[in-house]
Amino acid sequence: MEDLNIVFLDIDGVLQPYDSQFNFYSYDKKLIDSLSNKYNVDYSKYNFSIIAAIYYDWDDQAVSRLKYILDQTNSKIITSSDWRELSPSYNMEDLFKIHLLDKYYFADNIILPKEPTESLDLIRAKEIKASLEKYNIDTCVVLDDMKNMIKHFPNNTVITNNIISINNMNEAIKILKK
Repeated sequence: MEDLNIVFLDIDGVLQPYDSQFNFYSYDKKLIDSLSNKYNVDYSKYNFSIIAAIYYDWDDQAVSRLKYILDQTNSKIITSSDWRELSPSYNMEDLFKIHLLDKYYFADNIILPKEPTESLDLIRAKEIKASLEKYNIDTCVVLDDMKNMIKHFPNNTVITNNIISINNMNEAIKILKK
């Protein structure tokens, strides 16, 4: 069986810069129709601001760098982001199609019950650990903008600052090729 290399992918501060405000877009039927036809997905069932955020706000360089990481290391994506909880009906693979990332999609992180006192980094770390236990993952990297993720995965975390930088890209590749 082929090795399973995984990028645990956060989105905000990794692909979508902090200053991108998708909630300010007004509905554009032409965009929805165009994307739906192009990718054979009914994007009208999704909240328009999410589709607009992916289409307009995800940084092209960050997306290219992520694809480069995935291609160079034969890796797949497990979504480790609040985005996967936007709605139970959202299919992250459909959303990734907008930037041709769907072929890399493996799964969403396992969502666990949350204790009200748990920090976001602890919740995310527990979910990543649950995914590591569920799937036979050979190697992984956590791409996130939360600095506290390093304490949970000190040898496998790359902290981004707004988007994936060239240095982040190279560091992720180095981790995944160990």
